[in-house]
Amino acid sequence: MSKREIASLACKILGIYLIILGINVFSNVFSFSVVMQNNMAYGNILNIIYPLMYILFGVLLWLLSDKLSVIMVKGESHSNEGFDTKASDIQRISFSVLGLFFLGSSLPNLASTIAKIHSTSELPNYTTRLLLGAGGPITQFIVGLGIFLGSQGLVNFLDTIRTAGLKREDDYEEKE
Repeated sequence: MSKREIASLACKILGIYLIILGINVFSNVFSFSVVMQNNMAYGNILNIIYPLMYILFGVLLWLLSDKLSVIMVKGESHSNEGFDTKASDIQRISFSVLGLFFLGSSLPNLASTIAKIHSTSELPNYTTRLLLGAGGPITQFIVGLGIFLGSQGLVNFLDTIRTAGLKREDDYEEKE
């Protein structure tokens, strides 16, 4: 399996996870709406849109997995890839997928918070509480973006930490 195929497969697995998560959230929201028999049409629309965003991001991850894998494994052509996948390549792909997971799970929360702020603009206290509550999803989005874009740097950092204080083969060759 090539590096791009591994990255594409990881994106597809993450897409399936987000679709299943969206279906789960949708069933919970639907059962809650039926039990509460809420007559607020705007609230019901927001409750339906929120889980659909998970499903939408899952489908997009599935459909765009090949293009995302090119970004995740950048600088390498597909033709000369073979079975020479190294641990650092797997780590880079894993960090990229983890970043995509954080991005995908934070976006529905951010969109929901923005919609709630828009719908309750006349209540200043409530808007302030919503903005403070959006700190978690905003942080998750920023961390996810950083992990996705800086996956190679994280792999290099882990390698530096792992080999800190250890002598490498290059050090032995220089002494001779």
